[in-house]
Amino acid sequence: MNIVAINMSGKQLPVYDMDLNRIGTIYPYELFGLNYRAGGDGYAFFIVFRNSSGILIRDGMLIEPPAGALENAYKSKYRYGTVTIGGRTYSTFKMKRTENLYSVSGRKIGQVAAGQYVATVDDPSSGDTNPHWLQVYYARGTDGRWDSLAADGASYGFVNIGLEDGSMYNTVSCDGLWV
Repeated sequence: MNIVAINMSGKQLPVYDMDLNRIGTIYPYELFGLNYRAGGDGYAFFIVFRNSSGILIRDGMLIEPPAGALENAYKSKYRYGTVTIGGRTYSTFKMKRTENLYSVSGRKIGQVAAGQYVATVDDPSSGDTNPHWLQVYYARGTDGRWDSLAADGASYGFVNIGLEDGSMYNTVSCDGLWV
């Protein structure tokens, strides 16, 4: 399962390319997409991250990261609150910027406005192709209604967390209570 991760280790994590050249750093409280489907040996972890030039790099690698470095950024521990829809309770996270919503096939199906919320399960995954897209089931519209992201044969979709615009806990678009 891929996740959007946050570095809660308190340490700076060197990021390498496939030839083991250092290409960046993940700082404490920085978010990144963790691709568990690649690697999988418990030694090397492939990531999508924002480098110091603000460019989204899709082929970074962490080598033996310390405990807490691969924390699921959007697990229930960091939520803003909960909402119950259709008898199921979801964790909610607040959007700081307007971002696109996508179906499981990667098709754009809408947007969620800044100041609104997205709802997900307690330990959500992220996209296979885009591990920096958070799995969400509902997005709250500006009218206060919760809109389902069910499309393309799945009960959920994805929201872009905004790594293109910032990767620190206080600069990503989809906010959690991390500090």
